[in-house]
This record gives sequence, structure tokens and C-alpha cells, in this order.
Amino acid sequence: MVKLYDYQQKIVTGVRNSLANHHKGVVIVSPPGSGKSVIISDIARRTIAKGGHVLFTVHRQELINQITESFQEAGVDMTHVTIMTVMRIANRLDQLPKPTLIICDESHHSLAKTYRKIYDYFADVPRLGFTGTLWRMNGQGFHDIYSDIVLGPSVKWLIEHEKLAPFNYYSFKLVDDSKLKTSSTGDYTNTSMSDAVGKTIFGDVVATYRKLVPGQKAILYAHDVEHSKAVAQAFNEAGIPAAHADSKTPKDERQQVMDDFKSGKILVLCGVDLYGEGVNVTDCSVSILLRPTKSLALYLQQSMRSMRYRPGKTATIIDHVANFTEFGLPDEPHQWTLDDTNKSKSSTTSSDIKPVTVCEQCFGTFYRTGDTCPYCGAIIPVKERKIEVDEKAELQKVEANERLARAKKIIESNAAMAVADKTPGQLNSMAELQAYAELHNYKKGWVYYQAKMKGLIH
Repeated sequence: MVKLYDYQQKIVTGVRNSLANHHKGVVIVSPPGSGKSVIISDIARRTIAKGGHVLFTVHRQELINQITESFQEAGVDMTHVTIMTVMRIANRLDQLPKPTLIICDESHHSLAKTYRKIYDYFADVPRLGFTGTLWRMNGQGFHDIYSDIVLGPSVKWLIEHEKLAPFNYYSFKLVDDSKLKTSSTGDYTNTSMSDAVGKTIFGDVVATYRKLVPGQKAILYAHDVEHSKAVAQAFNEAGIPAAHADSKTPKDERQQVMDDFKSGKILVLCGVDLYGEGVNVTDCSVSILLRPTKSLALYLQQSMRSMRYRPGKTATIIDHVANFTEFGLPDEPHQWTLDDTNKSKSSTTSSDIKPVTVCEQCFGTFYRTGDTCPYCGAIIPVKERKIEVDEKAELQKVEANERLARAKKIIESNAAMAVADKTPGQLNSMAELQAYAELHNYKKGWVYYQAKMKGLIH
């Protein structure tokens, strides 16, 4: 039987209390890498020990083997468990044994019709949902599926308590994000991502890998199969063993690729969205992002894939598409809610994402706490601001008013004031960047870097 950490036991207790208080739907939100499969296994074991039957839903076939292994390690009686993809369950509802508990993995998918069909059919059965990101791009909430939230620890807490690996974050932008366009789903279209990637020199991706993390295991996320294969080829031509696999790769071949990656025969594993969930290779220490996204769930799953804990390990995240400008760094705190959210907001991140600094010398990307880069030690210029105010209590208000006035002068239109409600990733002109910087008291270097990243200057 697998022993739970204290924070995992607290989650199990929180679930038990919610169900005891007659919540029929409870969602558990805990970061990627926090051991959700261990928690799920413990809950399943306890349910079956009391004479129950568990229905466990996954949205991809590849995840079935992983949760089955976790259940077996936890001593779950598998004769009282049904584990299937959501589509198979929805097509066999009248053939399945009635469960006493439904558990849904990656439940940020659970607003889809197939999930609702299952929930409606077993309307009197309590259900648990597990996710690292209770968020959808269309702003739709989860209140009609779940009535209570049990929160796990933050990413920062997990790092501090050696449950996730600390990370270094670098951003070497290789795409033209001015060409990115969103679809009805809220994320970028494949066509626009291809246009943005354009003639990206994948040799630059290889050179960055060699410079920062030579010889380390890496998972690389591209936006489509063609580009994933191209970058895998670039690594192989450089003498760095790499392989591509996608959802259409034959199952046996896909398994062989994963086996070779785990054994170290392959160093760079390239794919699209296949390796964003359900991959637990603790000695993989590098995530390479080549897929722009407006999905917080996708960003965290992919960027944090290299942060599985291993003593002495520091993960490296190489962001070639500047996804951090939309969401902050992976340890950015978030405020999760069951309610609908403003669709224009890129995430449920706490009201103000902290400004991220990028070192112009080494491209280390970090939340600034001093005057030097924590990666290379380069001096970060500081602009002195002198504002004479008689009353100290009025200082904050005066500074805000002055910044607002300057921002109005920079863009003289009604639309300009909307920058106050935008994230940096939504700013599309030098004028908007300058206005945003004035409003938030950012340094000139921030404007320069953002403009350079967006291709507004060269």
C-alpha cells in the first residue's frame, strides 16, 4: 500500500468531508506533479473496501495503463473498478455495473457532452473531478457539475517542500506572434500557429538545448506533427537522439518511443499534445515549448512536465514562444472558482500577474527581487523615479493618477484605456505597451523587451 504525504491526506479528508456534507459533485484542484494518481487510488481503495464500485473516466486511452498501475500499487481490488475512456463509457452506459462513486481525471474536460451524458445517466451517484487547472478558455464555469472545491497546495509550496523540482526559466522567442489568430475554442488556430512559426530555424532550438542543458532528457511540444517531426530531425542530425510520436503513431511504436526515452536511448521526445498528461519520467529535467497557447491548462501541463521531483534536480523550461507573457511563470498563484469568468481574461490568475523580467544577457526569465539576474549575475538597470509629494499617505494615489494621465497622452482614444484590463500578451502596439508600462510603473526595458518579443522592433 502506498503511503500518502500529509498534504495528500488532507485532500482525502477534504473530499470525505465534502461528500459527508451531501455535495454530489466535488472537484479537487492540485498542481501537475502533486501526486493526484496516488490520491485517486487511495480514495478508490477506501470506497471499494466499504463495498462500493468505482467508475473511473479518462479522456485518452494512453492514461488507462497509468491509473491501472497506480490502483494496483495501492492495493485496489480491480474487480470492483471500471476504467474506460469517456467515449466508451458513454456508449455502454446500460451495460456497465452501477457505480457508487464516479471519478473523473483531468476534469477541466468535463463540460463536454459525453461527460454530461454519463453524469445525467448516473445522476444519483456522487462524482469527484481531479484537475490541475479548473479553467476553460471560453470562461464557462463548472458550477452545474460540481458544488464544492477541495484545494491542494500551491506550486510554490510543493517546490519548497521538495515535492516538485525547482526550475530555471528561459525565453528565446523564435515565432512571430503578430500572426496568431484565435478560433472559436479560444486557443490559436493551427494555420495561424504555422504562419507564426514560419521558417523557424530549428537549429536554434538545438543550439539552445546544447548551450543550456546538454545531455539532459527533454520533452518538446510542437503545435503540429509536421513541425514536431522537423525539429526531431534537426536534433538527430546534430547527433542528439530524438524521436517524434503522436496520437496516430501505432500503439506499439509509441510505446517503444516512450521505453527508449525512459531508458535514455532517446534524449529528446517530440510531440504535439500527446505528452502533456499522464507522463511521469522523473529524470526528464527539460520542457521545450514550441507551441503558442492561450490555454492555461495546456501551458502548465507542458511547462511543468519536467518538474517531477528527484533529489538534487533543477528543471529547465525553455519557452521559445513567450507563453509566460500570457500566464506568468509556472509558480504564479491562481484563484480557482466554480463560477463563470470573464471570457476576455486569459486565465483565472489572481488579478495582477506579477511582471516578469527577462535578462538581456542570458534570457533568464524570472520575477525580479533584486538588481541582478539570478542566473548569470548581470546587472539589471534601474530607472530612478522622483516624485515630490507633501503627504506620504497620498503618494500611491498621486503616482497612480500621474501614470494614468501619461498613459492617456500616449494613446488618445477611448479604446486606449482598455490596456488597464489587458495582460501583456494582449498588447499589440508600441503605444499600448508604453501606456501599459506607465500605468504599472514598469521600466523602459520592459517595453523594449516586449516590443522585441512581439516583432514590433528589430
